[in-house]
Amino acid sequence: MSERPFMQLYVSDFVGDTLQLSTEQIGAYMLLLMAMWNAGGGLPDDDARLARVARLPLKRWRAISAELLAFFERESGEIGHKRLTKELRKARLKSEARAAAGARGGAATALKTKAHAGANADVLMRHSPDSRNQMEKAPAFSAREARERPGTSIGGEATSGSRGPGRPKKPPGWIRPKTHSDAANAIIEEIRGYDHGRTAAGDEGAGGNVLLLPAIHPD
Repeated sequence: MSERPFMQLYVSDFVGDTLQLSTEQIGAYMLLLMAMWNAGGGLPDDDARLARVARLPLKRWRAISAELLAFFERESGEIGHKRLTKELRKARLKSEARAAAGARGGAATALKTKAHAGANADVLMRHSPDSRNQMEKAPAFSAREARERPGTSIGGEATSGSRGPGRPKKPPGWIRPKTHSDAANAIIEEIRGYDHGRTAAGDEGAGGNVLLLPAIHPD
């Protein structure tokens, strides 16, 4: 398929320029112009080849070609057409301009698409459950590591009195926090002491208060 899908034809100019030609000559002239357009502006100046292009026997071509070739320029073994060459140049410039515009548009679209993809990826990363969990857990892990690492504060600075490997030395007056079991046992013992007092006072209903707390079980 030709890179030049259509040929500009100025009808009024064409009709005015070919008034002296016969119908046969006009047909041959149009065939020569179209072949020259597809060939890029030139045809071999050879009667046998031009006769084939015009679809005429060689003898008939030679009989009518004198008037036709007056419309063409003959140079260096080729024939050309001034008006057709001008239109070819215009068509070529338009085609190159469209190609350049398409390339610029394609590059801009590619950059825009890449920017959107990067932004979307960043949004997905920041809003994905795994990323949010990691961001939220990071401060907690840092604090936990600082507590578990001997001689290191939460801010990452070394503390005085480090004991080397192992747990850090507990400060004076430190009391081990009670676990849930310790708290439950303490409550149960307190209730049992209260029941003992009621039993000693002759209260027959004493001794069942612990059973009223089924969620609390001693170790």
